[in-house]
Amino acid sequence: MRNIYLVILCCFLFSCSNREVSTATIVERDYLTDLLKNPPEDRVQVVNFWATWCAPCVEELPAFVAIDDRNDVEVILISLDDASNLETLVNPFLMEHKITPTVKLLDDPYAAEWIPMVDAHWDGAIPATLIQKGTQKMFFNQTFTSAQLEEEVLKFL
Repeated sequence: MRNIYLVILCCFLFSCSNREVSTATIVERDYLTDLLKNPPEDRVQVVNFWATWCAPCVEELPAFVAIDDRNDVEVILISLDDASNLETLVNPFLMEHKITPTVKLLDDPYAAEWIPMVDAHWDGAIPATLIQKGTQKMFFNQTFTSAQLEEEVLKFL
């Protein structure tokens, strides 16, 4: 019986994260513009464009949650879901999947205007990820595993 309690306690401790689940907030293009023009010098910033309806995006989210636990990395997940779905879909999704990185929902219907600001060759398909630190930037229009994301982030450290 004592072993059962020990197993339950270990499972509880290992399943608990010291980070709270995120709540998305709506942002407009000026937030994205500032993010792109002023990357941090002191840490790697990973900006991922995703949506709850995008299966490959959802599949790769655990990689972003894992890398966000590093002190020298900041992850910002930019949701491209419709802003009207913030409380009914996006925030419940974040809670259900225990998403801890910062989440912003971009409310800008003029994608053709802001997509080239992220990367001149990006066609707007998601998932897409921008990794930046200071003047260094790399753009990826692909899905990531945890190992692949870690490998790319390490190039900036």
